[in-house]
Amino acid sequence: MSEIDIVRRSFLNVSVENARAGEIFYQRLFDDKPELRGLFVGDISVQSEKLTNMLGMIVSQIHNLPDLLPMLGDLARRHLVYGVKIEHYEDVGRALLHMIRDVLGSDFTPEMEAAWTKAYDGIALTMIQSSFGKSNISKYRAASNS
Repeated sequence: MSEIDIVRRSFLNVSVENARAGEIFYQRLFDDKPELRGLFVGDISVQSEKLTNMLGMIVSQIHNLPDLLPMLGDLARRHLVYGVKIEHYEDVGRALLHMIRDVLGSDFTPEMEAAWTKAYDGIALTMIQSSFGKSNISKYRAASNS
């Protein structure tokens, strides 16, 4: 099975628990980085739903880069306005993997972790390039290797 298939199939199982998944994600993100809570105004359950819906859209197009890249670019530029910094992408990646691992439990495999890590890295790099420019990709690489 390809990495794309692994991501798509595992997300189907995560999406069954969309509300719980979003809550797990934000709980982990704010536990790790409480200062990020200030970037989110309003009810976090609404934000949780937006997160899982957007993740579903990304996963549904992960095999179709020509359609996915403009969507990620737009998403990145919107997040820049909200105050997202390059180093936040690493925090989000950790919270995302934690969420998937928690929701899937014993069904979460090392192959899934590798596939999701690679997929998220590609997404993060695309978004960073769109909002901060290609020259800043090395800052993400340095953060994710530390």
